[in-house]
Amino acid sequence: MLLLENCIPHTFAVTFALFLVLLYAELANGQNVNPDPSLITCDSNVGKFYTLNESLDCDFENGIAINTNNTVINLNNSSILGSGYLNPYTGILISNKENVTLKGNGIVGHFQIGVYINNSKNVDISVVNFTGNEISIYVANSSEILIDNNQFYTNTAGIKFYTIGDSVISNNAFDSNDISSISLFGSHDNIINNNLISSSLNGIFVDTKSTNTTLNSNHFTRSFGVDINIGNGGKFDEINNLISNNTCSISIPETLCR
Repeated sequence: MLLLENCIPHTFAVTFALFLVLLYAELANGQNVNPDPSLITCDSNVGKFYTLNESLDCDFENGIAINTNNTVINLNNSSILGSGYLNPYTGILISNKENVTLKGNGIVGHFQIGVYINNSKNVDISVVNFTGNEISIYVANSSEILIDNNQFYTNTAGIKFYTIGDSVISNNAFDSNDISSISLFGSHDNIINNNLISSSLNGIFVDTKSTNTTLNSNHFTRSFGVDINIGNGGKFDEINNLISNNTCSISIPETLCR
């Protein structure tokens, strides 16, 4: 304290100015600083604990990108909306991150990809309404993903997993997702249970390269395609895929419905 009090005013002014320069540089780079909710716009980086205080209308722009580990994003009854699924933009990007939570209530809609998760671990998404996206949640090369208690309505595809492990898709509602509600490709040790699925060409699709997949207690209504499709009739490993108690009408192979 004596050292500070003995500093001449010029030295203090220079030191304080340098502090401001470093602070604004840190803000500009989006590193370790919580953004002011009133300043958040589309194409922003956000991290740590952040609550959306107003909706974002991202017209021909991306939404937000998560830039730190150990982040919680609360949509807080707000929306992140894009310019339509034909335009190449993403609502929320989570890449090379761990321990990320995205929770609602809230809406992510009208993007080519609603939420894109890549090379990440321990990501939880809950109580979010996904609508009007080409793919609502696209996950690649990741693990420990929990997608629970969300709604997927009028998308081209609901959830797509590529090379995913040790993850759970549960207690979600899917309606009018044209091509597919849930698809797994080259993925292992995943659980899909207690989902309500209606009006999809493929309710749940699992390719033949995916193993140790548990499909349990999923309920299908208003089918206009295949409710459970394992590899389009390719070689099916019944031992390493546990399928039981699913209420459905049509499956490939047959006998997977009760």
